Amino acid sequence: MGYRDYTGKSRTNLLNTANPLVMLIILQIIFFILLNFIKSIYTFSSLQEEAFFRNIYHWFIMPADLMKFFQRPWTLITMQFSEVRLMIVISNLIWLWTFGFLVQDLIGNDKLFPIYLYSASAAGLVFMAMVNILHPAETTQFFYNGPSAGIMGLAVAATTISPKYRFFPMVGGGIPLWIITAIYFLLNTTAFFSRPVLLLPVLSSALMGYLFIFLLNKGNDLGDWMNSFARWMSNLFTPGKRKSTHTKLASFYQQGNRSPFNKKSIVTQQRIDALLDKINQKGYDMLTEEEKKFLKEASNEDL
Repeated sequence: MGYRDYTGKSRTNLLNTANPLVMLIILQIIFFILLNFIKSIYTFSSLQEEAFFRNIYHWFIMPADLMKFFQRPWTLITMQFSEVRLMIVISNLIWLWTFGFLVQDLIGNDKLFPIYLYSASAAGLVFMAMVNILHPAETTQFFYNGPSAGIMGLAVAATTISPKYRFFPMVGGGIPLWIITAIYFLLNTTAFFSRPVLLLPVLSSALMGYLFIFLLNKGNDLGDWMNSFARWMSNLFTPGKRKSTHTKLASFYQQGNRSPFNKKSIVTQQRIDALLDKINQKGYDMLTEEEKKFLKEASNEDL
């Protein structure tokens, strides 16, 4: 969970299908292709486009009407991947790769899906609440969809972690990450300032991205249960998989042909475990210089 590759090689690879960011992008593309394929069937069958949205699309996007939502609770998740407009999808994928890559690189792969799902779900629930408060007689006419809320959460999370991160640092000192995030925020909110029913969901997704990192820095990982559930599901469908190998053991102790650390007078197993847990929760960059030096000295011990 969240261990970084400190050999200097990039940890994220577009061709690596075990990469959560790639998996998230693939899900966006699959939903786009599936929905447009069904839409094309309606078109070639000389059916009205409105019939596709009424009979198919509305089963994927989140309704503001409470009764419909209780009948289709899965839409809280499927609406985060449901978009049928090509240019919007391409734009979303570019932003998703930009901010998702930073989140994975800064705090680990296992934080990407939790931040995305929490942020998008918060936006959807706030949207439903706002519609029922401001437009109680028109709830059946409002629906929510698209990945922009989840991307907003990733953008704010990445900025909270490293606001001084710069794009293209060799060109005039680079562009600070907070400026890129501000641009994305304005693109998603400028048209909604007079419509709280659409503005507040965007703000709530940004707040969720910030809260996730704030609590993570306090030692509370909101995504831990998601990752535990994912591992449980993986083990459930792969019963032959060895379950005795601990992630920390495989990532830090069993490197090449080396054996695990031997306990020395100044290198204690308890402190090593404590530092590894800190890396797991907060990332390697949160270690102090003394702690980094300790781990480096420990790795040079006679193993």
